[in-house]
Amino acid sequence: MTVSGPIVRRAEPPDYPAVAYIRARSWQVAYAALMPAELLASLTEPETLRTRAEAMATGTMAETWVALIDGDVIGFVAIGDERTDTPPDPLRGEVYALYVLPEHWGDGAGHALMNTATTELAARGFGIVSLWVLEGNPRAIAFYERQGFEPNGERMISSHDGLPEVRLMRDVRSALT
Repeated sequence: MTVSGPIVRRAEPPDYPAVAYIRARSWQVAYAALMPAELLASLTEPETLRTRAEAMATGTMAETWVALIDGDVIGFVAIGDERTDTPPDPLRGEVYALYVLPEHWGDGAGHALMNTATTELAARGFGIVSLWVLEGNPRAIAFYERQGFEPNGERMISSHDGLPEVRLMRDVRSALT
């Protein structure tokens, strides 16, 4: 039973295995109709999880925040400078990833993580926050739109899975007020 709503804090090294697992489990449920079952099944293999957790520990991952319910890490968000092939816009930050364990969808963790992400990025001087979402993921798109994000018309084919993604953006200058 949940004692309180989600608590969000910066990720610490002991959180990295949980973050790797959350990403894998979220992909397995959210992308079941979009990606090959074999690929999704491989995401929770011990070696895959260990490699992802080690990448975080060596600092090759973005700044990460975790959501906890009753002391358990149940979601995370990764943020930083906007990734782009063109010269970066110093006023634009990015949400690289936001995932919550499927059994906690609807518990408020996603909203709490996004609030933390936009507030942190706004505090660093970013006026606009962008993110990429799989075009065939209406649940995620609807979630981001409820958080104030809107499509900006950009599309790309994901380099890691070959699926189409769309960019959503949000003005966060009011996030600090």
